[in-house]
Formats: sequence, structure tokens, C-alpha cells
Amino acid sequence: MIHPFFLLLFFVLLYTAVLYKSGAALTLCVLFIFWFLASVFHVLYNLRKVQIDFPFSAYTGKKEQQAIFTFTVKNTGFLPLSRVRLRLLLLDQSGKKVEDKRLFLSLGPKSRRKYSLTFSSPYSGRFHIQLKKFRIYSFFSLVSLTRKINLLGEAVFFPQPSPVPVKISEKTRYFVPEGEDNLETPFLSPSAAGSFGEDIRSYRPQDSIKLVHWKLSARNGELLVRIPASEEGFLVLLFLDLAAPDQKDSARQISAFFQCAASLSFSMLELKCSHLMIWFDQKEQCLRRFPVRNEEELNFAVYCLLHGDFYQSSQNLYSLYSREHPTDTWACRLLLDTGLNLWQEEKKLFSSSPETLEEDMALAEIIL
Repeated sequence: MIHPFFLLLFFVLLYTAVLYKSGAALTLCVLFIFWFLASVFHVLYNLRKVQIDFPFSAYTGKKEQQAIFTFTVKNTGFLPLSRVRLRLLLLDQSGKKVEDKRLFLSLGPKSRRKYSLTFSSPYSGRFHIQLKKFRIYSFFSLVSLTRKINLLGEAVFFPQPSPVPVKISEKTRYFVPEGEDNLETPFLSPSAAGSFGEDIRSYRPQDSIKLVHWKLSARNGELLVRIPASEEGFLVLLFLDLAAPDQKDSARQISAFFQCAASLSFSMLELKCSHLMIWFDQKEQCLRRFPVRNEEELNFAVYCLLHGDFYQSSQNLYSLYSREHPTDTWACRLLLDTGLNLWQEEKKLFSSSPETLEEDMALAEIIL
């Protein structure tokens, strides 16, 4: 693409050279043609010498709802880059544009430089940072060409918990839970986690038949059972149904869902109520369990929740949990869906909307 101003200037010089038979104007036209050819060569050469390295994820800024995205631009050629224009888009979960950032830069030959951009969003969740193309300019911007590229990074905006009036009943506080097995590393599937030696032992006559690990027993030719972890129990199970919302403004609805889940977990943690955050993993087709006993575990569980994949139809999480962990016991079960409905067993505690979520949570009466 040629800059319109220089194109107009060339035709004016050419018109002057022909009309007035001006040697000076003709000389300028010839120089302009050489300048144009040199600019085309400069842009075409640099077009293949530019490399952009995108990180996997941005890191959270000091201010709330901010993410700082740092990437590297390299010039591997011997010619300098006089001007490069980048346009980065921040996209929400539904692919809608939230923010648009434009960056102009220049680089010397055989050099690299890091650039940082701060993105902000009124909503929480996992967002994507996309770079589809960039434009390279020659000296004085006579010629410019666009190169298509498809780079994708992510920016995670954490929800800000709000206080929820949660009360712990005596039944829950003095409940003695028993678990089927130790909580494995959350990223491992239940089948993979069951292969650790300290979780498995040989069958004893007094062991319950429910503890038998049938797959490992068939593989090893003897009955093997999971070791119950009676010393590690969780009073409350917080189930999170990641069914995709139907609303047009789904990003706002999902953000409110994340905020509600984080607020419930934080409020229980304030009362020293250890609990599990549980949701269905669409990729692995199994439940994920994350223990929350301190602030670090809460942050980790929320981070993993923000990376969870939403599915189309709602799942029966109670039934799935009973099948995967038949020997687990608990004092209370809560279920939160993306429609912002909170259930305690079969009883609905409250139903809210993104506009009134904080007010509804403050007025809710939750007794575990």
C-alpha cells in the first residue's frame, strides 16, 4: 500500500515534467521511483524477518481487574524496522471484544525488545488476547504491507470475594467425616491418582467391599483396596455446575458466577470450615476436587476454576460424586449453578442476578 500523499506528489511532479518539460521535475520523478522500489524491497525483506513471541498468560497487575501482558518482538534481519503497528484485542469467553490496544514500535537490525500492555476488564474470568495481523512501514511511511498472523494468549481476571453471612451449625462443626481416599493432585485423573503406592494396600478380611480397587486388583492378580483417610475430612462439599448460560451477556453472567463461588468459599474459610470445591471436567469426563483449608488453596482452586471448560447441558453432580466416591461422607452439600441459584441439598437458598448479586448474598441466610 502506497501512502496517498506521496502518490499525489508523484503525479504532480510527473504532470509538471510533461507539461512544462521540466528536467528538474523529471529527475525528481525518477528519484521517486527509485525511492519507491527501495521502500518495497525494505518492507518485503522485513516482513519475513519480524518474529513475535507471545507468552502463555498475562500476570495480574497491582490494581484489581488488571492484567499485564508482556511479549517480545524480534528483528532477525540486517535492515532496521522504522515502524511497525500492532493491534491486540482482549476477547471474553464468548469471543466478544472487550478492549482494543494499538502499539507502534521500531527496532534496529538484529535486535529484540519486550513490550508490556495493561488490559482491564469489569468482569472476572479467563479472557484471550489475540493478535491477528501487524503492519510494517518503510522509511517515511511511503509503503506499508500487512502480514497475517494468529497469536493467542490469555489474561486471567480474579473475582473479588464479597462477605456472605454463613453460619456453621453444631451438627456440621462436630461432624466427623470419613473419606474414600486421600485427595490426590487435582490435575491427575482418579484412575491415575490411584496408582500411588501409599494409597493402595492388600485386602484384609475386615475391609469393606466398597474399598476394593477392581482395576488394580485385576492387573496385579490379588485384591487391593484404597486406604481410607479418616484423619483428613471435609465438612462441606461445594458443587459448581459449569453449564454454559443462555444469556446474551454471558461474560457478565459467568463473572457473577465466579464471584459468588469465590465469596462462598472465602466466607467458609473465614469460619475455619474446610471444604471441597467440586466441578465436572469436560475434557477428562470426571469430577475435579480441590480442598480449601487456607488462602493459598483457595487461590489455587479459583485459578483452576477460571480455567474450567463450560458445557452445554447441566450435570447431576451429586450422582456423579456418589459414583466416583461411594464411601465419602459429609455434613452438608451446596450446589451453585451459572444461573446464580444456590441449593443446599434439595432446598434453594437464594436465586440472584448479576445486577443484584452482592445485595442478595448479603441478605441470604446460609446455615451449614
